[in-house]
Amino acid sequence: MLVRFNNQYLQKLFEDKQISGKPRYSADLILKFKKTVLKLQYAENVRELRKFKGLNFEALKGDLKGHYSVRVDIKYRLIIRVEEEIIITITDVIIIEDLLKHYE
Repeated sequence: MLVRFNNQYLQKLFEDKQISGKPRYSADLILKFKKTVLKLQYAENVRELRKFKGLNFEALKGDLKGHYSVRVDIKYRLIIRVEEEIIITITDVIIIEDLLKHYE
């Protein structure tokens, strides 16, 4: 799947670019975040994400209606949007919005 970032900070983390200031997340969480994004990239479509029980892919409600979350670790969820893009074939596009603590 094609993965895009709507959050520059998370994009820099994923691409191993220099970030000034104190890190927002621990080194362990950053590694788990990168592994989760790689899983999203390697999935062929959104239906395949549902097969990964560890990701806990689910639709969100309330203020985040229209977004989905996937588990990074016990405390953190990656907030994403799913779009469809037509190039030659229909490809699902994941847009990474934020990395938040669960239930906060």
